[in-house]
Amino acid sequence: MNKKLVLKQSVIAVALTIAGSPYALAQTNTAAPAKEPEVQRVLVTGSNIKRIDGETASPVTVLRREDIKATGANTVRQVLDTLTAFDTGTLRDDGSASSFARGASGASMRGLGKGATLVLINGRRVSNYAFADGGKDVFVNVDAIPADVIERVEVLKDGASAIYGSDAMSGVINIITRTTFQGVRLSANAERNTSHHYGGQDTAAILGGFGDLENDGYNFFANLEGYKRHRVMQDEVVKYYAAWHKKYVTPSYGDPVLTSFPGNLNEPRSATNPTAIRQAVATCPQAQRNATGLCTSDLTGITQWSDPAERLNFFSQARFKVTNDIRGFAEASYSRTKTTYRSLPYANTAGSPSSWFDGNTKKSQSVPKPKLAVGNPANPFNVPVGIDYRFMDDLDMWESPSEANQYRLMAGLSGTLANGWEWESAIGRVGADAESRDHGAHRTAMPNAVTSGEYKIGGPNSPELLARMFPVIGTDADLSQDFIDAKLNGELMTLGGGPLSFALGGEVRRESMYIRSTDNVVNAEIISRGSLWIDGKRTMSALFAELNAPLTRQLELNGAVRMDKSEGFDAHFSPKLGIRYTVVPQLLLRGTFAGGFRTPNIPETLGKVGLTGFFNSTLDPKRCDNAIALRNVLNTGNATDKTDATTAYNSGCLTSIPAMISANQDLKPETSRSATLGFVFEPTKNLNVSLDYFKIERRDEINYRDINYVLARENSPEYAALIVRNEVSDTDRRLTARANELKPGSNLAFGVGTVQSLLLNYENFGKTETSGVDLDFSGRVGLGGWGTLNLSLMNTIALSYRAWDVDANAYRPNTVGLRGVPRLTSVFSTVWRVGDFSTSVRVNRTSKTALNFDETDEATWSEAACLTRIKPEGLPCYRKADVRTDLNFAYTGIKDLRLSVNVRNAFLNSAPVDLRGGYVIRPRSVKLSAEYLF
Repeated sequence: MNKKLVLKQSVIAVALTIAGSPYALAQTNTAAPAKEPEVQRVLVTGSNIKRIDGETASPVTVLRREDIKATGANTVRQVLDTLTAFDTGTLRDDGSASSFARGASGASMRGLGKGATLVLINGRRVSNYAFADGGKDVFVNVDAIPADVIERVEVLKDGASAIYGSDAMSGVINIITRTTFQGVRLSANAERNTSHHYGGQDTAAILGGFGDLENDGYNFFANLEGYKRHRVMQDEVVKYYAAWHKKYVTPSYGDPVLTSFPGNLNEPRSATNPTAIRQAVATCPQAQRNATGLCTSDLTGITQWSDPAERLNFFSQARFKVTNDIRGFAEASYSRTKTTYRSLPYANTAGSPSSWFDGNTKKSQSVPKPKLAVGNPANPFNVPVGIDYRFMDDLDMWESPSEANQYRLMAGLSGTLANGWEWESAIGRVGADAESRDHGAHRTAMPNAVTSGEYKIGGPNSPELLARMFPVIGTDADLSQDFIDAKLNGELMTLGGGPLSFALGGEVRRESMYIRSTDNVVNAEIISRGSLWIDGKRTMSALFAELNAPLTRQLELNGAVRMDKSEGFDAHFSPKLGIRYTVVPQLLLRGTFAGGFRTPNIPETLGKVGLTGFFNSTLDPKRCDNAIALRNVLNTGNATDKTDATTAYNSGCLTSIPAMISANQDLKPETSRSATLGFVFEPTKNLNVSLDYFKIERRDEINYRDINYVLARENSPEYAALIVRNEVSDTDRRLTARANELKPGSNLAFGVGTVQSLLLNYENFGKTETSGVDLDFSGRVGLGGWGTLNLSLMNTIALSYRAWDVDANAYRPNTVGLRGVPRLTSVFSTVWRVGDFSTSVRVNRTSKTALNFDETDEATWSEAACLTRIKPEGLPCYRKADVRTDLNFAYTGIKDLRLSVNVRNAFLNSAPVDLRGGYVIRPRSVKLSAEYLF
C-alpha cells in the first residue's frame, strides 16, 4: 500500500485530508479499492492553483457533510462552534438584543474578532450583514447560509490576504456547496430538551435538481431550508438555576421588582419636603406588596430568556456546457432571517435625571424624571413626588423584531485554452438590508403626560397616548457590492519535482453602505437611546499572482502576492511564502509566512454621526468598592433594603456608561504578520498526526480605547478630559443614608457620581499578538465483521494572547488562562460503522480559566480578590475545566432513507461554576432527523 503523502488513491480523499484533519479518515471505506479514478486537479482553500495533492504548506481543517451531521448542528454557526480554533463567544443572534447588529451570528478565529476572519462560499465573498456590530464591525451573518446545501467546510488556519485580500488575517472559512444534484430530497429534524423542559429547534429542507452535466450538458438544483427556534421566557427556567447564582451573582434574580405597576411613590427629604416619602401607590393590590408594604411586579413572565428566530434560506446553482472547452455557471441565493426580541416595558426610577450623549449635536442630554403633581389621584401629598414605575399598560408593544434579507447573484464562465491553461471569470452582486424596531420613551411626551396627569398611573390609558409617549424607534440598513473577477492558472515549465504552476488574476468591487437610526433617535428625542448614522461608498480593486514550484520531489515552494487598492487609501501589497518538505514518505514538514491587512471599513471612516450608546455592565473603579460595601450592609436589612442592595451594587460595579465613538477619515489599514511551522506524520496508512505552531501579530489595530483601561486611568489628565461625571445623585444619598442607619459608624458615601459621558474615537493605536499550537490525531481501526472504528482528537493549545499598552509602549501581560482565553481546547470523536448503522461520540473540553479578563480587573476578580470579596462557601473563584459529551446514531438500512438521533450533553454535564458570569443551564437535548431521496 502506498503511504506517500503526495498522492493518495482518491484525489478527492486527498483534497479532504488536509492538515491532518481529524475528520480526514472518518469516512474511509474498508472495502476492496475500486479502480482508481482519472487524476484531476482540485482547488484547495488557501491557493488559487489547482493541484493533485491536497496537502499544502498551510494548515487546513475540513468538515465533510457526514461529519457535520454527526455533530448534531442545526445551523452553520453551530457547525463552526465544533472547531477548536473557533471563538465560540463571538456574537450570536440569541441574546444579542442590545447589540447594534442584533439578529445575526458572526465568525471569529484565534481571538482576533469577526473583522479578521474571512467567510467565503465556494471561494468567493458573500454579503456582509446589513448592520455593523458595535456600529463598527462588518461581518458575514453565518445564519443566512443554508446548512443543508453544504458539501464540506474548509477552514484555513493561516493568514491569507495574499490570496483573498482584506480581512483574511486570522484565517478563512470557505463553505463549499454541492456542485450538482439530480432528484428530490426531503429532510427534517426536531430538537427538544429532555432534562429541562423548555424551547426547541426545528428544521425542514427540500433539495431538487435535474440534468446530467456530462450527458445533457447542464445541471440545475435548488435548495430551500426553513429553521425555527422557539421562544423561552424567564419563568420557564428560573427554577433550574443553582442556589449559588442568586446568593453570589445576582441576588435579585427572578425576584419581583420595585419599578413596578402601579408603582411606588419615592421622594427624598428636601427643603420643601421635610419627610422622606417611600410608599406604594394606593391602588397596588395587596398580593403585589412586599414585607415592607412596597409595590412589586413579577417580570419573569415577560422577560425573554431565549429569543425566537425564524429563517428561510434559498440556494440555487446552474452549470452548463457552452462548448467542449467552455462551461458556464450561475448562482442565486436569498436568505430572510427574523429574530424577535422583547424589551421590558420602560421603567421610570425616581431621582437622578436620565442622561445620554447626542452624537448629532455632540452634547450630553439630560431629562429630569417626571413627578406626580399635587392633586394627581396617585399622589396624596401636598408636594410633587417622584415615582418608581413600569409602564406595563400594553405588554405586546414591547416586542422588538429584527428582520434582515441577504442575497447573492452571480454568473460566470470557465474554460481551457489550447495550451492547457484554465481560466475563469464571474460577475455578480451581493447585498443585504435589515430593519430593527422597538419603542422608546419620548423626552417630552412621556414626562409631560405623567406630570400633567394625562397618563393615569395604573391605567387604563389609550393606545394613542401610549404611542405618543413611546413612539416606534429603530434602525434601517442597506448595503450592496457589485463585483467582477477573473483568473488564469496553468503550468509554465517542468521542474525537478513536477510542473511550475502559476495563477494570476484580479477583481473590482463597488461597495455601498447605509445605516441610520430613525429620525427621532438621531435627533435625541428618545430618552437614553444611542444613535447611528453611516452613509458611504467606495471602490476596491486588486491584482494577485501565485507560483507553486516543486523544486525536487521532496521540496516544494509556494509564493503569492496581492495588491489591493481601496478608494481613499494607498495600494497595499500582501505577500505569502509557503514551504513543504517531504523528509520521508511518512513525514512532511511545512511552514508559511504571510503579511495580511484589513482596509478600514465604511463605518470606521465615513460615519456621519458618531456611534452613541452605552457600555453596559461596566465596573467603575471610583464607585465599585463603595457599591460593594453598600450591598453588603443593605443585604442585612428588610426586603426593600435587599432589593436596593442590587441597585447599589449595579450603580458602581455593573453600571452603564453613556459614550460616543466617532469615525476617523485619517485611519490607515490594519496590517498583520503571521507564521506557521509544523509537520504531518503518517507512520501507517491508518494513523495521521499533525502539529502546527502559529503566531499572528496584528498591528495598527482600529479600535477605540478599552473602557476599563480608560476608567482605570481617569486620574491622568489625558483620560480625565474624555470623561464627564454627574453629581452624586439623590438615589446615591438615599442608599448610603439607609446603609449608615443599618450599620452606624460605617460612614459610607459615594465620592463621585456616575459617568455622564465618555468621548472616544477610532484610532490606529493597538497591537495584538497571539500564538499557539494545533495538535491533531486521526486514526482508523478495522474490526473485521464488526466494521470500522475511526478516532480523532483535535487540540488547540494557546500560548500567548497579548494586547498593546499604548501608554507604556509595550505589550500588556499575557491573558492565556484568564477569562475567555482557555489554554487548551480539545474535541475527541470516535465513529463506529458497521453495516447500515453508525454510532459516534464527541467529547468537547476546554481547560479552566480565571475570572478576571486581564490586569485591569485583577484587583476585583483574581482568585484571591474573589475569595476575599465574595467569600463563596465551597465554590471555586475560577472557572473549572468544561466537558460536554454528545452522541449520534444513524441508520441507512431502508432504501433512500436515512434516520438519525443526536443526543447533546448526553451525560448531563453541568457547566462549570462561574461566580462572575453566573449559572448556565446546560440541558440534555435529543434531535430526531430523517432524510428521504426520491
